[in-house]
Amino acid sequence: MASTSKRAENEDRIERMSQSAHDAIDKAASVASDYAGRVSAKSEEWMAMPQDWMETARDYVREKPFQALGIALAAGYLLHLITSRD
Repeated sequence: MASTSKRAENEDRIERMSQSAHDAIDKAASVASDYAGRVSAKSEEWMAMPQDWMETARDYVREKPFQALGIALAAGYLLHLITSRD
């Protein structure tokens, strides 16, 4: 009778531990799923950034062509100074 009682206690413990493990795994999976969704949304946003930058640059050149030319010349000159070896 005592062994039956111990067996029942052990089975209860195992069941509780099993349920705790399942709960922890479910919670971890839920958190991982949330983060995966956030990363997916951010990656789409990051992929669109170069296109947005190009469109902004095109608009700027259309609106202010001489300033854009001056900026390009200055950037080219600075790049030359940085990369030239004397």
